[in-house]
Amino acid sequence: MNVKLATVLAIVALILPVSSYAAESVSKDKPSVMDKAKENVGDAVITTRIKAAFAKDKGVSATNIKVDTDDKGVVTLSGNAKDKAEVDRALKIARNTKGVTSVKNAMVVVGGKTVAENVKEEVGDAVITTKIKAEFAKDKQVSALNVMVKTDDKGVVTLSGNAKSKAEADQAVKIARATKGVSSVRNDIKVVAK
Repeated sequence: MNVKLATVLAIVALILPVSSYAAESVSKDKPSVMDKAKENVGDAVITTRIKAAFAKDKGVSATNIKVDTDDKGVVTLSGNAKDKAEVDRALKIARNTKGVTSVKNAMVVVGGKTVAENVKEEVGDAVITTKIKAEFAKDKQVSALNVMVKTDDKGVVTLSGNAKSKAEADQAVKIARATKGVSSVRNDIKVVAK
């Protein structure tokens, strides 16, 4: 009987430290899995509230402004705004949302245009430049290799480089002016007699 009692006491002595360690790991100093899950849900709720308020407000783009909320209720707004008024409106909405402790502004003002509009303009500029270069390649009078084409965001084309004659430079300008989407042509072509 003493052997059985000694065995039971030995097992209890081995289990006690393990059970106290397990209880310790769920203490208030260390958040439990359940506490972390509640924090994550809280962060998502705050983010959702702000995004919903953006969607209702005509002065704020819910698609261009990103909302991130950390576990302390700190909200970071990033992405693109069309102007300072949109930035101010988004910040006000976020600050007035229940559960928000502070708001960080990482938004960028893109001059009244969305990212999609800016990309569309850049693609449009590249298309205009490509069309002009293609017409130069077809034309027997203009050297597509020697005349450079640059198009800005307002459809203004700048021609530069070298031409063998004034007639070649004039033909390049004529082709550029006739291209769809061109608002004006600046002629910086140098005539170099060979």
